[in-house]
Amino acid sequence: MENGPERAQAQNATLFLRPDNSVDRVLATGEVQVEASGTQSTQVQAAQLELLMMPHQGSLKAAIFSGDVQMESSGAQQAEGSAGRLLLTFSGKNVLTTAHTEQNVKLVAHQKPASGSTSAQDVELTAPVVDFAVADGDKLEHAETSGAAQIAIRPGAPNAGQQTLVTAGKLVAKFDNQGQLASVHGAPDARIVTTNPGQPDRVSTSDTLEANFHSGSGIEAIVQQGSVAYVAPADQVLVLTGSPRVVDGSMTTTARSMRLNRATGDALADGDVKSTYSDLKPQPGGALLASSSPIHVTARAMLAHRSPAVADYTGNARFWQDANIVEAPSITFDRDQRSVVAQASASQMVSTALMQADKSGKVTPVTITSTRLSYTDNERKAHFEGAVQAKGADVTITANQMDVYLQSRGQPAATEPTASASRVDHIVALGRVLVSQPGRSAHGNQLVYTADEDKFVLTGGPPSIFDAEHGKIAGVSLTFFRHDDRVLVEGSDKSPTVTQTRVAR
Repeated sequence: MENGPERAQAQNATLFLRPDNSVDRVLATGEVQVEASGTQSTQVQAAQLELLMMPHQGSLKAAIFSGDVQMESSGAQQAEGSAGRLLLTFSGKNVLTTAHTEQNVKLVAHQKPASGSTSAQDVELTAPVVDFAVADGDKLEHAETSGAAQIAIRPGAPNAGQQTLVTAGKLVAKFDNQGQLASVHGAPDARIVTTNPGQPDRVSTSDTLEANFHSGSGIEAIVQQGSVAYVAPADQVLVLTGSPRVVDGSMTTTARSMRLNRATGDALADGDVKSTYSDLKPQPGGALLASSSPIHVTARAMLAHRSPAVADYTGNARFWQDANIVEAPSITFDRDQRSVVAQASASQMVSTALMQADKSGKVTPVTITSTRLSYTDNERKAHFEGAVQAKGADVTITANQMDVYLQSRGQPAATEPTASASRVDHIVALGRVLVSQPGRSAHGNQLVYTADEDKFVLTGGPPSIFDAEHGKIAGVSLTFFRHDDRVLVEGSDKSPTVTQTRVAR
């Protein structure tokens, strides 16, 4: 049967006529083949074809192919496909308008190389049901799947490199004015799996995705949004939005958006950043960060590096493990060294909250403010600079700078403190030192505090101590203890001890 550019043939054909002898429908069976020539030539093969004709017009209303349907198209858009059933609908003068495919639908579009390129990609769509809208009778306009669907993006040559699988509960494809694939929208439960020979798969999931294509030559970019999760080796740059969650070894980070440089391993997170460092091994030789408990960090933004494993947190940064907390405008954490550097700004100081355990096991909070903090766990020394103030339960120390030396977690003690508390071994404070206690205060240029003896030694200035009850004492060196009234004073020939005593009138 021939009708202009269309030609059909089969082993058997039955024509059903209306009362006026016009053709109502045609049923063809056995090796059905249909060819339509033109700018876009199409061939369809099937076990059966039913043609439904429009009344009084002699033109097609619909064509229904069934039984191992095979399709092939050549021209501007080269494609091939298969399905169990294909329904084509037409407008006047046999102009194709829609195509409905079902039963294990598979469609492969062979993209052409982009200008200046010798490579191209094939796009393969599989789904239980796919509906196509056709413009001008031979150009695909858009396509929509029903049921779980998949798009496979492969190199034009077999085994030639990277392959990408895109799946979602539903896929909607749009085509350009040449009938070539322009974009694909997927939702819900979108998932992308990218494979390269000899490399682990890269997998990302999200609520939705939007894939854009170069005209006729393959994929340009894929954007995922909503609950994005990504697992991949390092190469190229990936932008994640919609509260992504990224797991890199023992580090898990969430944020409003992230940029991953997969070539360098750097990650830039922005908005409500939270990182958790888990699977930490206890460090018996450490102190402040020696616990195996998770380390948590929150901030407005984060820049993380893979080698070395250093992360910079900025904007109301908060760092804590167990009960030990550091808050600052910016905090840098080295995961491998377990070191922290915190920096103040013009409007916010660095605040460090420690839980200090004494020899009896009693735990008390100590808050230290400064313009800068640096701490490395294997050194067990916290170095504070700039307007330092350390405030405990009954004593406050201020100085220009202060070094707090902690005992190691593995060091034996008469009574073990709680696991979350650190133990101060000694403190060295320099520059305009002031020690304040209820009822007395002491000044000097250098202070050495020894925790085991609860002893303060002040030198330089010369040092002096003022007691509300006993008056003021000055000397070359002053030694006093926290919980009694003893003061040991040392003088010299050039600087004798001076005592000023209040006399009650």
